[in-house]
Amino acid sequence: MVRPWHRYAAWLALAAVALITVVYHRVWMPVVPGAMDPDDFGRGIGSPLLLWVNGYLGVFLHLRYLGTTGALAIPLLFFGLWHWRHLAPWLRGLLAFTLIAVAVIGGFGGFNYGYALTLQPLLVVAVVAAGWQLFTGRERVYFLASLALVSVVNTVLAMEHRQRIWKASSTFSSPDTGAGDLRDRLASGPEDLDAMLRRCGVGPRDTVLVNNVPVWYYDTDRFGIYYWCGSDQLFMGGGKTALFGGRTDHQAHSYLLDSLHCRYVFSTVEYAGYDARFDSLLARDADLLEMDKRGYTMHRVRDTLRH
Repeated sequence: MVRPWHRYAAWLALAAVALITVVYHRVWMPVVPGAMDPDDFGRGIGSPLLLWVNGYLGVFLHLRYLGTTGALAIPLLFFGLWHWRHLAPWLRGLLAFTLIAVAVIGGFGGFNYGYALTLQPLLVVAVVAAGWQLFTGRERVYFLASLALVSVVNTVLAMEHRQRIWKASSTFSSPDTGAGDLRDRLASGPEDLDAMLRRCGVGPRDTVLVNNVPVWYYDTDRFGIYYWCGSDQLFMGGGKTALFGGRTDHQAHSYLLDSLHCRYVFSTVEYAGYDARFDSLLARDADLLEMDKRGYTMHRVRDTLRH
């Protein structure tokens, strides 16, 4: 049974989420890494507060990428637990599934917000359905319109935050900070990757080290060894291994050329600063063959190290 205080509580929760949205983007979210690990800064979990907000509770509070509707699911879940005995069996099952999923996803601590994204359709439907049940007539329209408005404001603040990061860092780029028309700005890879490879002299059988740029595997059929400099991980057929870990610069250089038979590195300027040894390899022991307007780079590793 819907009571008047339920509607008041819903409006109060929406107002609280609106306030949190402003505080989140303008106070909690930093624009420069400072002393934070660059990888954690990029994931939005670089401080103890953000590790909880965007990490463990990211299903609900990672507003930068997941929007605000999930935050309103928090009081809804508590309401469901409080009235557990009165819920229909299918609602109990759905509530239990949601809580287990939140615990499992939260356990990853914000390693990848894509995990939390999988629950968003469920949470959005639940919040909108609850609003539809709580309100009638014009008040229902006002509440759902306000819900949409808060989501729009959150999106604007998220884009504005990225603009501030861009202004504070010469290497940062994102679709909303670039130039050109919308289609060009939202493109996620080089205009023509195969043409870029041909211009750089990369042969069809040459092996390329792909530094965490998944678009490689969509845009070309050429072989690439997947690598992530932020955690120094090579993803090989037999599992993960390190490029630099346990090796001197000379040994890592020899391993790259002689064991992996890899003389080319495909990366992006956005990853500058994530790992000093990888940056040194590109700057000191490789030649920049091309950097396109979106910041994608192709390097050729020299046959000998500079000393």
